[in-house]
Amino acid sequence: MKISDLLDMEAAGCRIIAGAGGMDREILWAHSCELPDPYRWLGQNELLMTIGHCLPADPAEHVDFIRRLERAGLSGMVMEDSEKLPNLHPDALLAADRLALPVILMKRAIPFASIARIVAAANDSNQAQQLMTLNQLYRAVLGNFDDPLGFKRQLEGVFKVAMTTVDLLTGVEILPGTLSLHSEEIKQLANGALPYGKAMINRMGSLRAGELSAWSLPTQRPTALLVEESPGSMLDSFTMTHLSQVVAGEANRRTHTTLGLAHQRSHLLTDALDSSIVQERLLRDAAQLQQPIHDLTVAVTSIQNEELLFTALSLAGIAHASHGHNGHYVSLVSTKDVQALAKLAEYHHLGIGVSPTIANLEGVRDGLLRAQLAYESWDGSSGEIVSYEDVGFSIAPRSESEAREIVERVLGPLRQAGASEQTLVDTLCAYLDEDRNWNATSARLGIHRQTLGYRIGRIEQLTGRNLKSSKDLAELWVARTALKRS
Repeated sequence: MKISDLLDMEAAGCRIIAGAGGMDREILWAHSCELPDPYRWLGQNELLMTIGHCLPADPAEHVDFIRRLERAGLSGMVMEDSEKLPNLHPDALLAADRLALPVILMKRAIPFASIARIVAAANDSNQAQQLMTLNQLYRAVLGNFDDPLGFKRQLEGVFKVAMTTVDLLTGVEILPGTLSLHSEEIKQLANGALPYGKAMINRMGSLRAGELSAWSLPTQRPTALLVEESPGSMLDSFTMTHLSQVVAGEANRRTHTTLGLAHQRSHLLTDALDSSIVQERLLRDAAQLQQPIHDLTVAVTSIQNEELLFTALSLAGIAHASHGHNGHYVSLVSTKDVQALAKLAEYHHLGIGVSPTIANLEGVRDGLLRAQLAYESWDGSSGEIVSYEDVGFSIAPRSESEAREIVERVLGPLRQAGASEQTLVDTLCAYLDEDRNWNATSARLGIHRQTLGYRIGRIEQLTGRNLKSSKDLAELWVARTALKRS
């Protein structure tokens, strides 16, 4: 039934006063509601009937009230035609015209129940179709869809729509369908969705000039279901409620499963970095936890990104072994997943250094070294993947063994300084880290400038290098960088 059909019925006693552009809006049900936020309780293609008590007390808020009704997908609003009851502000009527949201006045002699019965009778033939659709929905749920894409496409076939489901904190599509979203669209959803909370199904709004409708889901994490309806779509507010519950349940199940498995995998990274762990045991554990063991890439970012990256990789279905290591957050992933990692870096403005492809788990230590070097070259100007191969370190150590060789060659003489060795090494590192600023270095070490001068003299004497020489400084800096990784 459409708005125009209701207006054509003399028994309904209705006339339209605004929003005539929405005469073709469908009405699936008619509800009486006097709560102050009816757009939370009514949904797609439902008609609000009110005597005006649900209107905001301040007429200045009536325009926003109309906008919220339209965003919730309501068919329109019916009010009793009475001068004694609250009326919409003229600006709200103009807003209804712009939004093509019908505002209808009904004769006082006509009870709301009559309108509800007219709508119910007109849509009675649709109820059988709804039951058939729900039967197909729950039959699809009973299927075993290990592939998230397969699960969503099954639902798309039932309802004849394109859809996807997005985790709003990470921007990851956790139950992807045939509908693709741009990163800016996901950010728009995230900004508008969080105030709704997680306890209810709400229509959050629309995207692409109304082509996509967005619904918040009652999930463990803030999640949105995006639907692009097409001609012949089987969705209405009734079936939408059932679909949302099914998708929410599957999203919760997959979230719990993927995060749990990722936590179990975390020890694989620390084991791979531990040379004392027997390779046979490591390979056995990786196989049990479905962690790739060939054609791998090590990814490094700031330890501050730990929770975000761990969750995003897991929800994206990327098999990863991740753990904090020496102030960085390190992930071991299949090389084929680096492109997905790049999307996360761009979306969240992260710098992520990645190693060249390593053949197997035995190369993880060297891969970590190269990924760290790549990450430290990130300039922070944009979210991106920084590849070791693209950075082109001509003087940087290429492996853990090479790092040890550089340290021994350049800083080896300091090791012969006896008890003062570590003091001189710490002084050199602080001096270089503070960009050769004497005051900053003295303050960092808690020593007098004269003491610093003495130590620098000893460093130059023992290493045979002049800290005022660009060439010698470069060698000492490379050695200092290698020292952190040796």
